[in-house]
Amino acid sequence: MNYDEVLNEVFFKDGSLRDIYILDTDIQVWALIFNYLESSEINYQVTIDGLLTRIRDIAELLRIKKEASIGITIEYSEIDICGHFYEGSVIEFDISPIQIDSEKKIDVLMNFLKDLSRNLNKTIIITPEMTIEEVLVRVEPKGKIELIM
Repeated sequence: MNYDEVLNEVFFKDGSLRDIYILDTDIQVWALIFNYLESSEINYQVTIDGLLTRIRDIAELLRIKKEASIGITIEYSEIDICGHFYEGSVIEFDISPIQIDSEKKIDVLMNFLKDLSRNLNKTIIITPEMTIEEVLVRVEPKGKIELIM
């Protein structure tokens, strides 16, 4: 992997976020995500209207989602990956390129995404903010990482 190319073409600092999409999902994938995070002992927080909650039951979160905003922040090796709990065919997280400032951080993030993709058996992509069609990186469940620039 050419780290300079990844830093300059994927995690360039332009003031916007990068989106991380998990493709072809349904609401039950959230349960798999929670299970993966807990079994891997990865720190994460769920919030309801900005307040921390211990609720992890999918049905309960869906009920609450009708009246409140539900967020999740995954804290992985000094990288914060933030998302919102919603129903749909994709799950979206955001990451700030400012956090990805070294070869080590690139490796940490890519290894996390490979492991998550493998555990969910789902493709994960990284795109510029709010542009799901413009794929910068594709991570396949079998561990293949493809830079598309």
